[in-house]
Amino acid sequence: MNELEFRRRLLADPQDPELLQAAKGNDANSRLLAEVRQQDAELQAALKVPSPGNLANRIILSQTLKDFEQRQRRRSRWQLGLAASFAFLAGSFLSFFTLDRNQLGFSQNALAHVYHEYPTMTGAVDEHATLASFNSKLASYGGKLEQSVGHIYYVNFCDFEGVSSLHSVMAGEKGRVTVFFVDAKAKAGEKEKAYFGDGKFDGMAEQLGSHQLIIIGEKGEPLQDMENKLKASLRWST
Repeated sequence: MNELEFRRRLLADPQDPELLQAAKGNDANSRLLAEVRQQDAELQAALKVPSPGNLANRIILSQTLKDFEQRQRRRSRWQLGLAASFAFLAGSFLSFFTLDRNQLGFSQNALAHVYHEYPTMTGAVDEHATLASFNSKLASYGGKLEQSVGHIYYVNFCDFEGVSSLHSVMAGEKGRVTVFFVDAKAKAGEKEKAYFGDGKFDGMAEQLGSHQLIIIGEKGEPLQDMENKLKASLRWST
């Protein structure tokens, strides 16, 4: 093994057993071999320093909290702007025809969700959710659909006025229909069923025990049909 080959193999793998034999009778190569192997041993020892307990979980939690904080900041700015727009247009644009004052904000929030996720309504998203996956999430609120009510494009949890709720998009008679299940008891003075709408969407909200069922579809969508199918299949364990 010549000098060049020795140094090349030494840098590639200091622990190569053939290097020791090749360095015999060459003091310079023996010293270089010992020095490089010592550095390699120190490097290996440094790499074996144990990580703190639950380091992976801490990193995931930290990233999750950062992502949540960023989403909340973006959502807050967007909701403030939207709320201001709704407040300005309420007298001339929105036509809430059976809602009392206590339910106005509730309906605005539902419409805000739909406008914010309008691509989901118009066909950009189809997760092909199954009845089983839908029920696995609805079970968090003590509910279950005993039979399918149609194609489910999307289902996931969402924040609804500070309350964790279930947000889904299903196939209606004429288009996609947004359905919310909100874990919220009726307040004093609220009606059992209410209707709301604007120039683009119609919606209805009904109190079902300790839950609110909210259905929103584009103008002309027979929301009552979706409500009937859901109520016929929906069962609550609590």
